[in-house]
Amino acid sequence: METIQNVTARQIVVPLENPVWLGGYAVKQREYCLVELTTDHGAKGYALAFTRGANLADIVVSLLAPLLMNQPVGQIERLWETMYYGVRLNGRQGALMRALSLVDIALWDLKSTQWNVPLHRVLGGYRDSVPVMMAGGYYSAEKGIQELCKEFLDYVDQGYKHLKLVVGGASMEEDLARFIAVRNQLPAGIQLGVDANGAWDDPKAVLRWIERADRETTGLSFVEEPLPPEQRAGLAWLRQASSTPLAVGEFIAGRWMFLEYMKEGCMDIVRADATLCGGISEWRKIAALANAWNLPVIPHYFAPLHIHLALALPGCSLIEVVSTAGRNSSFHLIAGRSYELKDGEAVPTNAPGLGYVLDPDFIEAHTTQVMSV
Repeated sequence: METIQNVTARQIVVPLENPVWLGGYAVKQREYCLVELTTDHGAKGYALAFTRGANLADIVVSLLAPLLMNQPVGQIERLWETMYYGVRLNGRQGALMRALSLVDIALWDLKSTQWNVPLHRVLGGYRDSVPVMMAGGYYSAEKGIQELCKEFLDYVDQGYKHLKLVVGGASMEEDLARFIAVRNQLPAGIQLGVDANGAWDDPKAVLRWIERADRETTGLSFVEEPLPPEQRAGLAWLRQASSTPLAVGEFIAGRWMFLEYMKEGCMDIVRADATLCGGISEWRKIAALANAWNLPVIPHYFAPLHIHLALALPGCSLIEVVSTAGRNSSFHLIAGRSYELKDGEAVPTNAPGLGYVLDPDFIEAHTTQVMSV
């Protein structure tokens, strides 16, 4: 029986060419953790995701790897439980779950690569393509209203039909003016939502913002993370008070926490992110819960990974990308591209596993730490 013999984790830092502002804070670089699993037969599986400032490499190698060594690679669900319960005293959210998620994703990549089929076929193979949502409108000193509108019209020209505007990094009045200007410039058939990244904190103020946006434009397709994730009562109140869908979930992990949000009426759209919610194994369970509650799923970012989940399972309506301009998105520089964009839809390359094509030179040049066991 093939077993895990080596776990390697790298911290990778890619500076942005120009800093951007997101939800009230500056982003000057993208920090990733790359996990590599190797079996006693020499097979490998990979996973790549943001660190969000945490030393995920240390967590992976110091806490999780000892639980994996010499274990059968095909028993992914058992290994998930071994990791989850084996470090139960260290938390159920945040950095620990990000690290666990990376290992789980690498196990699924390993399995589907060994089978020589794309991951989405191993997981179910529900559809052949999925619509893509472009997230844009990041703040910068050089971007006024005119430049912002041009940015979004350019996205339309590139074929995107679903768009999202970043808010929460300026005053609510300024963000309302930004949204109104962009929405009124876009063709009627283009969907536009907003993402506050949990930066707003007053549910009643958010409701007033939504109502004004609806009165002065053709409306919002959704409001994402309008409040911090711990404000579940506020999210539930806002969802009841407004007919605009709330997209929530990119900050939380574990099927149990998502179930609580669903039971309490905190979300209309489930924004589960496989790189932090518990990996592919847990994402599938969360998606099944969402399906049972008749809630659509739009996974958060990481389209090269989430395309496989969206293609494999029902209920996933979109995947999300951000512009590569200025290295705001640099995932492709590390792992290549696992899909092509055709008329606003992502079509997979159908390479085995996740379909990542790692660039060893780029990785080596931007690696700040390597740990292995």
